[in-house]
Amino acid sequence: MAIAAWVFGVLGGLCALTGILTATEVIPFLAELPVSFDGMFWLTLGAVLLLACIAFAVSRTEYE
Repeated sequence: MAIAAWVFGVLGGLCALTGILTATEVIPFLAELPVSFDGMFWLTLGAVLLLACIAFAVSRTEYE
């Protein structure tokens, strides 16, 4: 589960970074993407993936 948490954390961080870059229009190519891939989409996807990362990290603990 640690590997899954790590993967989801990295993907969530990259999606959040892409959302910030898209919203600020730093890279012109990202501004030309279809409307459904705007900054809010990437930031929301990043938040969902980071929540999945937390879920995988917490599920590693054992309850007795």
